[in-house]
Amino acid sequence: MSTSDNKPAQNPRPVLVEPDRVARIMDRIFERLGLEGQERQVVVERLMEASLSGYHSHGVMRITMYTEGIRAGNMIPAAPLDVLGETVSTVHLDANMGMGPWTATEAMKRAVGKAGATGVGCASVVNANDIARLAGYVEQPAEDGYIALIMANDAGGNPCVAPWGATSPLMSTNPMAVGIPRESGDPVLIDISTGVTSEGGLKMRRNKGQAVPDGWLIDGNGQTTTDTEDYFATPRRAAILPLGSLIAGHKGFALSMLVDVLTGGLSGAGCSGRSPEDLDQNALFILVIDPEKFVSRADFSREVDRLVESIKGARKAPGVDEIRVPGERARSERQRQMKEGIEIDPPVWSAIQDIMEELDIGQSSV
Repeated sequence: MSTSDNKPAQNPRPVLVEPDRVARIMDRIFERLGLEGQERQVVVERLMEASLSGYHSHGVMRITMYTEGIRAGNMIPAAPLDVLGETVSTVHLDANMGMGPWTATEAMKRAVGKAGATGVGCASVVNANDIARLAGYVEQPAEDGYIALIMANDAGGNPCVAPWGATSPLMSTNPMAVGIPRESGDPVLIDISTGVTSEGGLKMRRNKGQAVPDGWLIDGNGQTTTDTEDYFATPRRAAILPLGSLIAGHKGFALSMLVDVLTGGLSGAGCSGRSPEDLDQNALFILVIDPEKFVSRADFSREVDRLVESIKGARKAPGVDEIRVPGERARSERQRQMKEGIEIDPPVWSAIQDIMEELDIGQSSV
């Protein structure tokens, strides 16, 4: 099906691909692009985890972004992770534009190690780049008993979210994720953008030919728009609204400022408004807390379990079958797609096929 205005077909059916095959395709692509050993494994694992958890905009879709970034020299395989400064509880790192998932994984490990020794570990990273889904980095520390937080900004570039009361894009989407351990097993995983949506979410809507919900985008006249092309136009005709949209967007805007100063401010990368361009960079802030140095891990995780049980026992609104806490939907989606296959938008799948052809990766080899 084609359209006269060259927009994507309405609601094209996703391509279902076996997870193992998707992982093999990623592995072969990144191998050809120069990633080796554990670094390649980490990148593949992080993108796979994102897509399997239902965050397709931060998973398989990133293959094309990473391919373009490596070819442009904005993402550098095997780049060193240099220490700019360090104390018993803090470390300031320069990622030297290395692969984002590898950078974030290593920085988190160092923060966890410091938290285990002192009770609190903090890492600040400059010259990083895209790290995909943030919750992927806090889940394992939470399973190991730590409270883990990670934030990212675009190092002062990629203006896409309007400040509260404005109509022009200035802020990045400035996401954050937190992993909270539970005695019963699966941790609580909070993963949010401080914009009402992510740019990847808009790209997915665009690929499917779908309008965005009213209240996601605001145009230069202060009116909401549901047309993704208003956002992707050059120059942009619309900006993403802060989390909370037109009713409570001041709260999302405040959270966005917090992310900016902790990431770009502490690392030296810069906060929103530093550049009108997408710099293909990120700054990271990581904080890890060991409850054992406070009330104890056991007491803390039991109290989190009690809180979760209370939330789930609250009176349900009409039409609600189950009250879920953050992280449960992603785990359910992961189980479903492991059985049924990963859902990939046709434009994304087509772009991946093009990359495979360019890199001389035969379909039969994966």
